[in-house]
Amino acid sequence: MCGPETPSHLPRVGARVDFVSRTGQGHLGNLLFLNPSTPDSSRATHVRFSRTEGAHLDDESVLVSIHVTGDMTKAVEDCGLLQQFTLPVEQITDDEYEVALGESLSLIVGEGIIGRRVSMMRGSELLGDGIVGYNFMPTIRSSL
Repeated sequence: MCGPETPSHLPRVGARVDFVSRTGQGHLGNLLFLNPSTPDSSRATHVRFSRTEGAHLDDESVLVSIHVTGDMTKAVEDCGLLQQFTLPVEQITDDEYEVALGESLSLIVGEGIIGRRVSMMRGSELLGDGIVGYNFMPTIRSSL
């Protein structure tokens, strides 16, 4: 998993990205990619954003972009685009919000989203970004 230790009350499933502010606000929160109906699935159908206590994102929606690369040294516009969706921050209650994805995402390395850069933007302002890491590795059962 990437980022700070997950508090024990949060689910350890899917994949996760921790957003670090580029404007000095520190940790903004995390985004969990998951499949609520099949927790050990290698495909995410939903995302759950959890805002860090004290993080200020204002009351406007933010655009979340999953980039083609995981290169944090490049500008976000130079990292390619895999998928985008909007988080309606004004609807986040209790500092958490879950939304269904338009299409499911693969939670693997290579063709999936593991290791990719994810950014949060409002207009042209980069609020924060991070790298997607495993939050839970499904048990692989061998068939003999």
